[in-house]
Amino acid sequence: MKILEFDDKKGIMKLHIENEDDLWILHIILKKGDRVVAKTTRDVSMGRESRRIPMIIKLQVEYTEFQSFTSRLRIHGIILDAPERFGIKGSHHTINLDIGDEIVIEKDHWNKFEVEKIKRQEEKHLKMLIVLVDFDEYLIALPMKQGIRILAEKSLRTPNKEEENIIEENAKEVANEVLSYAKSLGIEVVLLAGPGPFKEIVSNFLKNIKLYVDSVSSATRSGLNEILKRDIIDQISRDYEISEETKIMEKIMENLAKNTGLVAYGKEEVKKSAEYGAVDKLLVIEDLLSSDEEERMEIEKIMEEVENKNGRVLIVPKDSPIYYEVRNLTGLVALLRFRIN
Repeated sequence: MKILEFDDKKGIMKLHIENEDDLWILHIILKKGDRVVAKTTRDVSMGRESRRIPMIIKLQVEYTEFQSFTSRLRIHGIILDAPERFGIKGSHHTINLDIGDEIVIEKDHWNKFEVEKIKRQEEKHLKMLIVLVDFDEYLIALPMKQGIRILAEKSLRTPNKEEENIIEENAKEVANEVLSYAKSLGIEVVLLAGPGPFKEIVSNFLKNIKLYVDSVSSATRSGLNEILKRDIIDQISRDYEISEETKIMEKIMENLAKNTGLVAYGKEEVKKSAEYGAVDKLLVIEDLLSSDEEERMEIEKIMEEVENKNGRVLIVPKDSPIYYEVRNLTGLVALLRFRIN
């Protein structure tokens, strides 16, 4: 995402959309009553027939729709301004926002959380593949802001005495698929991990790409969750929040088990902790930001209070490995700097 213009006094921000994660961030940030200006198309009556006409309109947002791992955000609302000749002011319309598009967002008030979220998204993110391999299976995953996308999860031919070259052929198959994804997705680095020596054989076929090699107990989704907790993820991809969220949740669970008093969950408890400036890290499931208007406003006030007192807010998407853990703790859980009770 690129910020083209930002006028805090007028509440106007102009953005260029660069990838699907940008669209997901806008899905979280846009709320009912915001205004957006963007290019769109609309069926317009032209005599006895109708034609789909490109135009620029201003829309008052009702709600947004985003499907994970797609390249389109649908913004539904009421047309506030459009070319007069079409007579469509006041009509319902949907803007389909795609990668490469520009959009102007106008808010009555940009809170600190929203601005910081966009600024962090504007920073360059390292595009990485996580590849887990074993002699008989492999998994290829793409870390994204909205969660982990599994690109491939396949079995390999089992090594046997009759076919001596199976291991090498399997390694070539995995490497070719990795290189194909790397080329099509603009991947800059690959994290290759596995439980045994097969990863070293695969690494021999991964040329001309930055490669990190690590060990993991299995080449499965369980192994993926394991590697996400490692320091190597932070080393390779500091911009991604996935690893950080997982580690924060681990600390939260440790503190709950030890009854240290350094965890708060639930709206009232977290709100009280935020007011005292006690919240160091706050995890919020995305559902709470797409709930009814009154509840969303309460959650946003808590998030802004945390940010204003130098805490960090992380939105946990539905595809995050820790989503259900956070949801089971009311969807709003904080790691505290100090006890307040």
